[in-house]
Amino acid sequence: MNQARSRAIDRLRFEQRKKRVSRDVEGPPCAAAASDPHELLDIREQRRVVREALEVLTPAERQAIERAFFGELNYREVAVQLDQPLGTVKTRVRSGLAKLLQALTATIKGR
Repeated sequence: MNQARSRAIDRLRFEQRKKRVSRDVEGPPCAAAASDPHELLDIREQRRVVREALEVLTPAERQAIERAFFGELNYREVAVQLDQPLGTVKTRVRSGLAKLLQALTATIKGR
């Protein structure tokens, strides 16, 4: 029963992802669409901070995180795509997120 439930959930997630991807073909909203100059500056600052935080990741951690979160894949799907063990993918995502949290927290405290 648990296997059937898991497969049904995976199927629903897959269908939802397909719908989102087809809707988002135009890409993410552009910062230039911000109406307020202060809002535009805030968006640019946030991008800079995130880019700097991403530099603390190893290439393997970054790849796993990008596939999991931006690709909207579960850990098992990421493991298959990267041809790596499931435990390795989970560890890389977990350690990468911890590094990002630490980097972003340090940036926020440094302001």
